Amino acid sequence: MKRLTAALISALLLTAPASAASQGDPHAMPLFEASFLQGWLCRGWTPERWMQEMQDMKAAGFRSVILQSAVDLTYGQTDSAAAKTDPAAYACTEAYALYPAKAVSGSADAHALSDALSAAKQTGMQVWIGTVSDSRWWNYGWGVPDDGFAAWSAENAAACGAVVREVTALYGEDYGAQIAGFYYNNEIWNFDAACAGTDGGKTADILAENLRGTLDAVAAVCPEKPLLISPFFNRDLSSAAAYAAFWGALADRAGLRQTDIIAHQDGAGRAYDTDTLSEWASALHGVLRDRVTFWVNNETFRSDRPLGMADLKADVLATDCAKRHILFSWNHYYHAAANEENAQYERDFGKLLAVTAGDLNDDGECSIADAEALYHWLRRDRIALQNWTAGDLDGSGSLNAVDLALLKRRLLSASS
Repeated sequence: MKRLTAALISALLLTAPASAASQGDPHAMPLFEASFLQGWLCRGWTPERWMQEMQDMKAAGFRSVILQSAVDLTYGQTDSAAAKTDPAAYACTEAYALYPAKAVSGSADAHALSDALSAAKQTGMQVWIGTVSDSRWWNYGWGVPDDGFAAWSAENAAACGAVVREVTALYGEDYGAQIAGFYYNNEIWNFDAACAGTDGGKTADILAENLRGTLDAVAAVCPEKPLLISPFFNRDLSSAAAYAAFWGALADRAGLRQTDIIAHQDGAGRAYDTDTLSEWASALHGVLRDRVTFWVNNETFRSDRPLGMADLKADVLATDCAKRHILFSWNHYYHAAANEENAQYERDFGKLLAVTAGDLNDDGECSIADAEALYHWLRRDRIALQNWTAGDLDGSGSLNAVDLALLKRRLLSASS
């Protein structure tokens, strides 16, 4: 029996595909790369609290945290006679910043961002820095865009670009290695008229100009940093194909780079089933995969309650076209430090990631079946790996022929 096992393992290795990295189009395994953290939760944290968060995130398997917005602006309409889409009809009623931002008076002593970067440096983590959250964003996106949307968009683009420049000037020298990139805060969805093709491309033009406000700033002061964007979808507004086509046009017009990242929100928060999650992620990936880097943002809630681990795992497996997976949000829904009610979810999350090395099919042991699964997955056969982290035996962050060789060695050693 041992001879047969060894022969099967050797046969798998002899016919193994080239490593994913050598193929030029790495098919990396899904990882929980990062988790979102909103400013209202963390803006008052002490340096000690930031250290705790970074240490806990690293222990949970994350490499970075995404600060959703460095500047947060809330507006109220002051001119009721004006159109809802007129940005001048609003006044800012509340504002805060995570750093000394010129746009927010009274923020000279804001230290949340510097504390986060310092804690990241000490723990080997990284920080994605969100730009501007402007509540007026949600006034737009329906029908053919008017001049109000264009005016707001230009204002917002300038504000987002200013954040990139200010943050880089303040922290780039000391914490450049800790800044993973910048996060575009506006959550673009499948705008109805844009996806129906009834707006003459006007929506994509306005949004492309808006995106370029951030992209141009990044290109000017830190061109090596990627821009992270996380759109969502409402399946009542368009088809998955129309959503993907809209994003293809937008990516081209904005000039998104291959290093920029689209982290598609999977739709779990809307209680969409895994077939829907797979359909929409696959459609978007099919259009964008040669334009940008494609990730999936797994939503960790339903009806504002934490999503259970079985559902989270099923959702991740349903969107395995992603190069990486991120979460919204471990920090809010699974971390006991944020809410003691999360304690059980945090334990369950730990169990989800606690896998037996080499046990890709989640049957509790490392066996020839796991080698067969990895072999077929590397060949790009349509199979699901139940424990996606179990096969990264070389710790590279991707599954490749090296992992298959290490798995073979592990199995041969066990059979001798």
